[in-house]
This record gives sequence, C-alpha cells and structure tokens, in this order.
Amino acid sequence: MALTILRTVRPSPTWQDSLIVVSKTQRLVFDVEETWSPDMRDQIAWCGADGIYSHPAGEGYLLPGANVGALIARIGDGPVFAVGSRHDIIADTAGTLMLAMNDHPDHNNQAGKVVAQVILFDA
Repeated sequence: MALTILRTVRPSPTWQDSLIVVSKTQRLVFDVEETWSPDMRDQIAWCGADGIYSHPAGEGYLLPGANVGALIARIGDGPVFAVGSRHDIIADTAGTLMLAMNDHPDHNNQAGKVVAQVILFDA
C-alpha cells in the first residue's frame, strides 16, 4: 500500500519541515514539478528541481557538489541527499522529511516554488 502526499517547497536554503514522518527502510518516491530560481547574485536563472545543469555548488552550500538550485532533502538528522525532479530511495534512517533548495545560506534572493509529490510505501 502507498500514500501520496503533495508538498510545496519554497525556494530557500532554510530546511522546511514537510510534516512527513519516515520509518527506517521505508521506500520514498519523489516526482517534482514547477520552477524556481536560486540566488545567482548577478543574474536570473530559472530551473526545475534538478537545479542549474553544469553548475555544482561549492563549499558553504547545503549540499556541495550537487547542482545549485536542486531540491535536496534529509530525513531527521540523517545525511543530505539530492532529490531533483525524480528520485527513489529506501530510507536509511527514521525521522521527519526535511526539504530545501541547494543554495548558499547567505543568499536570500530566490523566487518561484516547486511542488513535490512524495509517495510513501509501507515499511
């Protein structure tokens, strides 16, 4: 059995509580749509949840190495992982699903939103 939940995610490098509680070994499938824009400092760049292609985040970002502007997540205090527009994962820890844009915490000029459909399967 599966449960589908929709969550709107603001374009912010601040972790947002999805109010979705995940059990260890539970399968989650993400399907994310719409567009947002990370703070590119001197330009405007719209992208989807995969972030800006060929523009990996540097040190100081929430997930260095993943695309700037990508949708990222963590479960509880577990490791941060890239979600992008489509992702299928088996939770390696239990806790609340937290979502954010992969941007620098000192940047605060983002726009838009993405909508994440999260499908939770029985653990």
